[in-house]
Amino acid sequence: MKTSTLRSRLARFFTLLLALVQRDVTTRYRRSMLGPAWAILQPLILMVVFNLIRGVVDIPSEGVPYLIFSYSALVPWTFFSNGLMYCGPSILSNAAILKKMALPREVFPLAGVTVALFDLAMSGLILLGMMVWFRVQFTWALLWLPFLVLITGALALGVGMFIAALGVFRRDFVFATPFLAQIWLFATPVIYPLSSVPEKWQSLYMLNPMVGLIEGFRSVLVKGNPPSLETLAVSTAVTALILIVSWPMFRWISQYFADVL
Repeated sequence: MKTSTLRSRLARFFTLLLALVQRDVTTRYRRSMLGPAWAILQPLILMVVFNLIRGVVDIPSEGVPYLIFSYSALVPWTFFSNGLMYCGPSILSNAAILKKMALPREVFPLAGVTVALFDLAMSGLILLGMMVWFRVQFTWALLWLPFLVLITGALALGVGMFIAALGVFRRDFVFATPFLAQIWLFATPVIYPLSSVPEKWQSLYMLNPMVGLIEGFRSVLVKGNPPSLETLAVSTAVTALILIVSWPMFRWISQYFADVL
């Protein structure tokens, strides 16, 4: 009896999640001339900007053409940053639903990360074309991609739940999210390799969970090697810690959402 009840709840949860994702994707691109192409343009424009910066400042790319060196990091970075952007206002933008229905609040930030996953798939098509153009070798290391995407999404969800919960009470947290993402971008080896960071600072630097993830994506996609297990283990552990803290905090605060909204 308990098993059937659990299955029923899970089915309703994923049905609602799918409906929210479909609504958000459709709404986001409904009146746009370029439509889903915006998901591709964001990392492409950043890649061009970074390449122009490299023309002024000598940035190493570890023997890899800089265009694909930067773009292979920008695709997962954009997934993470978009996940934060979509998670942050997810409770505020669904206030009408929250006031009328009793449902698990986690579905809203999770829908935000899932929408960002759609953007990842779109920009990933360009990355695939670039890999073919630059004759990047496809190896078994690509089997690491689902795990890397999962941990990146979990990190975006963990941080996003913090922002979403606190943003209900102080919208400053939501407004500050783009600035947080910009600072975090330059504190992550997207425009430059991890080897550019002084060795004495690398242990502290790798506490940023996006370091191991970005390096993992770049290693798997461009270099054809498995990710460094040391850096990936640190990223996974920090991500798990963030989720362990943020999820219970989100659930506890969520009981007050309807009153505040």
